[in-house]
Amino acid sequence: MIDWQDLTEEDAVDVAVAEHGKGATMSIAYCALEAYRGVDTPEYRFWFGLFLKLAKREHVGWA
Repeated sequence: MIDWQDLTEEDAVDVAVAEHGKGATMSIAYCALEAYRGVDTPEYRFWFGLFLKLAKREHVGWA
């Protein structure tokens, strides 16, 4: 995978989808899980923060 520190949010989505072949939110979630190694790291926070941003954007109502 490309160094996460060099990615814009848009580029990160593209890289994640290319790597995991899923929808944007699911691919970003996989990247966050891969970055989490039992400790909170800057890479994990980057991917998880992006996941939360995408999940909030897709959330509609209470469902």
